[in-house]
Amino acid sequence: MKWYPLLFNPVYQEIIWGGRQLWRLMGREVPYERTAESWELSSHPKGITTVANGPLQGKTLSELIRIDPGGFLGKDNPEAIFPLLVKIIGAQRDLSVQVHPDDEVGRKHGVPGKTEAWYILSAAENSRIIYGLKPGVNQERLALALETGELLSCVNEIPVQAGDFVPIPAGCIHALGAGILVAELQQNSDTTYRLYDWGRTDAEGKPRPLHLQEGLEAINCELPLPVSFKHSREEGLLFDDEHFTISWRRVQGTRQIQAGSSFSIWTVVEGNGLVAAGGQEAPLVQGSSILLPAGIGETTATGEFSFLLTLPSIRSIN
Repeated sequence: MKWYPLLFNPVYQEIIWGGRQLWRLMGREVPYERTAESWELSSHPKGITTVANGPLQGKTLSELIRIDPGGFLGKDNPEAIFPLLVKIIGAQRDLSVQVHPDDEVGRKHGVPGKTEAWYILSAAENSRIIYGLKPGVNQERLALALETGELLSCVNEIPVQAGDFVPIPAGCIHALGAGILVAELQQNSDTTYRLYDWGRTDAEGKPRPLHLQEGLEAINCELPLPVSFKHSREEGLLFDDEHFTISWRRVQGTRQIQAGSSFSIWTVVEGNGLVAAGGQEAPLVQGSSILLPAGIGETTATGEFSFLLTLPSIRSIN
């Protein structure tokens, strides 16, 4: 199989906290009044993306794997499944305060775990996120706060800016605040336990369901807060987890890049450019993600852009 750089057709999701305004910052016209997420690269049943360019146009990730599992995923991947999911999230309003289970807790409930990370593409003035528990909050205090609706007294509100990188390990309580647009890299999972939803109601006037018991079990009260969400903007590793790694990379002019032992995902966070391999070219703009199969060989990148390089972790494929 002659592989080439693969772009995908996004699948947009409408959620109560979405809108149109933030998407216009990337020049996108979205389909829904409350567009909240764009699933950029996904084999999840709730949003399966298809190839947008070249001879494989219209193929899903699962179909690509069946064509040539080793050439697509990498010869070290023991299972013919796609392990990651890439989204763009536009928070027109505050998201619910939530937590995702790790793999162990997820297995107890028959769902996959979910670790993720955000790169903030844009943020309105005075934007903030909810992230982690305040010092001294233990399981007992947290259980009482969930029962009495006083969860906000237990969590941190942290200001953020464009360019910040926010790791969110499974078990970390968190929420995006209004006015923030992020690229999200994550495990292939849609498991979310909603803990607090600002008193909102759905179209029928009913509160959205909460998942307090499951959420309490999933929250890790021992997770430390990162020292900072800033990064040096020097090429290097940003995130190293048992499921995937994320590095920050830059192209200025022309750069030759040799494929590794697995597939890779590039998510552009600044600028624009072009990637060429296998006789095909693919344009890149802010927010776009491209998949380079393991068997693609040498790739040529041109332009002026920065991107997140996401790879499946060696620990997840051995």
